Amino acid sequence: SKLRYFLNLIFRKEDFRPGQLPILNRALQLKSVIGLLPTGGGKSLTYQLAAMLQPSVTLVVDPLKGLMKDQYDGLLNMGIDCISYINSGITKNYEEGRKRELALTGSQVQIMFLSPERLSIYRFREVLRSMRESGVYFAYGVIDEVHCVSEWGHDFRPEYRRIRPIINEIGKAPVIALTATATDKVRTDIKKN
Repeated sequence: SKLRYFLNLIFRKEDFRPGQLPILNRALQLKSVIGLLPTGGGKSLTYQLAAMLQPSVTLVVDPLKGLMKDQYDGLLNMGIDCISYINSGITKNYEEGRKRELALTGSQVQIMFLSPERLSIYRFREVLRSMRESGVYFAYGVIDEVHCVSEWGHDFRPEYRRIRPIINEIGKAPVIALTATATDKVRTDIKKN
């Protein structure tokens, strides 16, 4: 009932969809979880609600700039503005990219959307590592479209294989891995990686 209260207060939704509560329950216990829900099943809500209930930063890795921007815009439309994103379109303007990094390291951002390639940039990982020294911690590392980690998946991206080690390196946060498409073989590969 308490989670439904926050679901209604923050996201203006009456109740959870099937499969959301087990993912959210595990995440709120600060345990890693793989969530497999159909398209439109509310995968994003599971990490968004968990992130809003934690006093730290959640990094969300999205494979596409458009997906990143859609989720960002959706949260802004709900009145949630402690969010940001950094992608190649933003960093073309050095000042804007630096401003968003400073907001992140200054604990002004609760949810930061990134590409897996951004996490592969050494300088950016140094920015993330510096956060711990200034008392800014990570609640979760969210891997959206986690089927991209599997060589058996239809959208395999090698950068996805580096996400978990990087999260461990910068803050050891639990991982919320989400997808709508994963065969048994792909799920096994996801767990392994």
